[in-house]
Amino acid sequence: MKNVKSIRTGFIVVVSVGLVISSACLSEPTGPPSPGGKVIVKQSGGAGMLISECSDRFYITETADYIINGTVEKVESRWNEGRTGIFTYTDLRIENYVKGTPFAQNMLQIVTPGGTVGEITQWVEDQPIFHEGKKVRIYFQEVSGEFSIVCGPFGVEER
Repeated sequence: MKNVKSIRTGFIVVVSVGLVISSACLSEPTGPPSPGGKVIVKQSGGAGMLISECSDRFYITETADYIINGTVEKVESRWNEGRTGIFTYTDLRIENYVKGTPFAQNMLQIVTPGGTVGEITQWVEDQPIFHEGKKVRIYFQEVSGEFSIVCGPFGVEER
């Protein structure tokens, strides 16, 4: 009986810690506004990684409202306003659309939790990582006016 109680207590602790971490990752980044009216794509990973369909390319393609090919132009990490978290801002020049209606601008800014500022690194699991100069294909969706990458890192391919 004691083992069942300790397992249940351990599960509650793990879930509670997971919720605290998730809420920190999903907090709205409060950096400066995106210059030039770029479309902002926010990425939080987390819940999207729990569905098994994320390993299926057909599912990702069908779920995506937009599939774009582009080149990473700039990657910059900075603290949020309260210095409680680091976010990485990736500027991506859109080369062409595979799916979706083109935006007025040919730039996206992808905001992901985590990054390195000075000597401090905040690593957040299940996030796509971008490198300047790399060509990528990104699958993303729009939900209630907000854009996010489908299935986190599985929705980004290097070309």
